Amino acid sequence: MGKGQDLWKTAKTVIPGGNMLLSKRPEMFLPEQWPAYFSKAAGCRVWDLDGREYIDMSIMGIGCNTLGYGRPEVDDAVKRTVDLGNMATLNAPEEVELAQRLIDLHPWADMARFARSGGEANAIAIRIARAASGKDGVALCGYHGWHDWYLASNLGDESKLAGHLLPGLSPNGVPKSLRGSVFTFNYNKLDELEALIRREEIGVIKMEVSRNYDPDPGFLVSVRKLADQ
Repeated sequence: MGKGQDLWKTAKTVIPGGNMLLSKRPEMFLPEQWPAYFSKAAGCRVWDLDGREYIDMSIMGIGCNTLGYGRPEVDDAVKRTVDLGNMATLNAPEEVELAQRLIDLHPWADMARFARSGGEANAIAIRIARAASGKDGVALCGYHGWHDWYLASNLGDESKLAGHLLPGLSPNGVPKSLRGSVFTFNYNKLDELEALIRREEIGVIKMEVSRNYDPDPGFLVSVRKLADQ
């Protein structure tokens, strides 16, 4: 047991679950042996609290650090922004520039709106889609955060998200009135999605375009056709 595991034990006494992100919990990797905390990081390498060096072949900051840790040009830009002040009553002009860049990269979008997390972004998307379709029913595949709309799929049957997030995930605190509003289907199983659409009032299809395996030939095209009906 190193310093990281010792600190993790302490963390679970003062932070519910030990941290704020399920994907970084040591139990997800190597219980009671995962180093848990880093003292520094550079490139593809991280050092734990005991000074041991590792090559990060895991998830690189949950996929955020595609350029590696401590990339000099990124760090320099962040430091310049901090020196100028990174929070004020007025808006940051970079917000407009970023929106324009995103729209240029994604010509299917006319506008861009920012969120603080992926879960919040998904919740916004679901609300917009429900408003546009006029139906509350959601056909769901994959992982999309922890908000009530998503966990509602486990109301009445806590096994519904077993293949999408975690088995046995309790929907405690999720309003019971949301039961029957979200329905799961398995990736690449077009027949399951078609059955949901026939059986329920589905107004939204929410899924990951690709998971840890490729879509079957024609799967995404067929889903698009269903969504356009």
